[in-house]
Amino acid sequence: MEKNVYGVFDSNPELLAAIQELQAKGVTGPQMTVAADIKNDVQLGNEHTDILIIANQDKDTFFLRIFHYFTDEGSGDLRSFFTKYGYSVTETKALLEEVSAKKFILLLDEEVSIEELNDKVVPITK
Repeated sequence: MEKNVYGVFDSNPELLAAIQELQAKGVTGPQMTVAADIKNDVQLGNEHTDILIIANQDKDTFFLRIFHYFTDEGSGDLRSFFTKYGYSVTETKALLEEVSAKKFILLLDEEVSIEELNDKVVPITK
């Protein structure tokens, strides 16, 4: 299964707003992945615990980082993550530069059509 970049966000509030907009359009948490430099920088709140967060670094111990690397579970290595999902070396390098600049990348599973999402209008409620 591929993961397509939905957007790159400068701040956690911008990321949260995009997630809420996607959920209003019917996208579920398990269909989303957030890539960040440091896992603990991603603050999604208790209502978004089903969204996968992949990071270069987290506050885990050295042993847990090794565990994540070999099991391909948890934070792991972003370079491996992007190449696993078919991104070229050039694309991966560009994405890693965004993450290194403390930005958040929101990816969607391939079954979610970004074009169809852009066509859906979400009613604004006050």
